[in-house]
Amino acid sequence: MEKLLLTAAAAAALSFASFGAQASSEGTFIGINGGRTNYDISHSDFHDKTDTAFGAVVGYRWAVDRPFYLGVEAGYVDLGKITSKYDETESFGTGANAPVATFHEKDELKGRAILVGANGKWELPHHWTITARLGLAHSHTSYDAKYNQKFNGELVQSESFHDSSNDNGIYAGVGFGYDFTKNFGVTVNYDNYSLKAQGITDDKRTVNVGVWGAAAEVRF
Repeated sequence: MEKLLLTAAAAAALSFASFGAQASSEGTFIGINGGRTNYDISHSDFHDKTDTAFGAVVGYRWAVDRPFYLGVEAGYVDLGKITSKYDETESFGTGANAPVATFHEKDELKGRAILVGANGKWELPHHWTITARLGLAHSHTSYDAKYNQKFNGELVQSESFHDSSNDNGIYAGVGFGYDFTKNFGVTVNYDNYSLKAQGITDDKRTVNVGVWGAAAEVRF
């Protein structure tokens, strides 16, 4: 999918013979983004590894050599959660009245991050754009596990576990978009957040989260 986005952006750039006049992308901007996450986490057997992400950034761009712009940004992203469930039923004997024990376990891992980085923008003709971003992601990952055991429907044991980790990783992304006015544009993006979850459940977990989504940007 990443290759598809890059190919589309390159094809759009090559299809235009000259740059048309456009409004400048220089100045302050605010962006709101969201999309579908896909978690790739080491040392785990989570069954549901997709969720919804949302975030926001604020930044400033300078014209380097129009139509190229570079800037800085800071923001926040919530990367949703992934879950795993385990259920088991054990019967002691035969017949309708045989004692039955049930076991249920649910694990959740959530990720979010504060972002500080750089961004770039290339204005193509006819208001099309290519954007890129790269920076530091200060992440907070949390892990929750719940377990209960029932015997003939009666709860006989219940336990819960919580752990969390703060660490530094990187984020990077690329987008292809369109500026409707000098102050407003939208992009289709692919972003990747390379996070760490040191110490969760007494191991070292690498968490890579890919996000396919869209963003809206307002400029001032």
